[in-house]
Amino acid sequence: MTLPTGGRRNSALARRRARIGFVLTLPALVLVTGVVLVPLGFALWISLNRWPLFGDITFIGLDNYTALVHDTTFLRSIGFTLVYTAVVTVPILVIGYLLAAFVRGSRPGTPVFRTLFFLPTVVGLSTLSFLFYVELRPKFGLVNVGLRAIGLTNGQTAWSLSWVTGLLAVSALVIWFAAGTTMMLLLGGMQAIPAEIYEAARIDGANAWQRELRITLPLVRRNVAMALVLSVIGSFLGFQQFLILTRGGPGTETTTVVMSVFHKAFVAQQVGAATAMGVVVMIVVAILTSVQLFLLREKD
Repeated sequence: MTLPTGGRRNSALARRRARIGFVLTLPALVLVTGVVLVPLGFALWISLNRWPLFGDITFIGLDNYTALVHDTTFLRSIGFTLVYTAVVTVPILVIGYLLAAFVRGSRPGTPVFRTLFFLPTVVGLSTLSFLFYVELRPKFGLVNVGLRAIGLTNGQTAWSLSWVTGLLAVSALVIWFAAGTTMMLLLGGMQAIPAEIYEAARIDGANAWQRELRITLPLVRRNVAMALVLSVIGSFLGFQQFLILTRGGPGTETTTVVMSVFHKAFVAQQVGAATAMGVVVMIVVAILTSVQLFLLREKD
């Protein structure tokens, strides 16, 4: 059956558009393949081998994965990391939202406050971790000196000798560090809301609390979802703050899952087993992200 002239023209136009679309997406496809798919495939291959940092490589199949079931240190590190993530996620989101609400207006001094709130992110987590390490030192640290001055302690508290105090110290640091980033993510959504909406609600008799709950929160839902996902992923992959402040101690009680991977790869020198751990971590992060996106999805 012969297509009409118009049909042939439309078919040729569709094929031309398909070729143009393929050419336009080819660089992104090459980039994703080279940066994501190839390294991921290589990592999966490494995880199926007994791959010492130095020495012969032996294919062992899924033995690295089955060994993780009996690796109590790794399993404990996953549990601790989940607890730590749960502890810091809500305060980061709440404080970030309050800071964004405080600086979203045009009152005098707002740019200064925005800079001050975002400054910890600019300084960097490693630098702030070293600062906290110095200030938490017994006798000479500013925290212990201040607590001794008001009579709460004797100034000899070693914060890293207990997993509870160590977790609290690291959590305070991370909340201070990450709240500014969350503030900026939410601030972008808040500033995109037209002022006319607030004015109409004010005329209708809505107070400030009602405007916040019924206008601002629903309209920055996507920003909240993004901030929450980034916060959970960043917290679950926490490493340098614990390495500097607690070094995973006492014992392994504050060892995060990334610290377990690092120790397995560069201390125990078992790259294959460490890569298997990394694959498990990637799966856990993917599950956590999927659950969050499902719960925060926009409903009709």
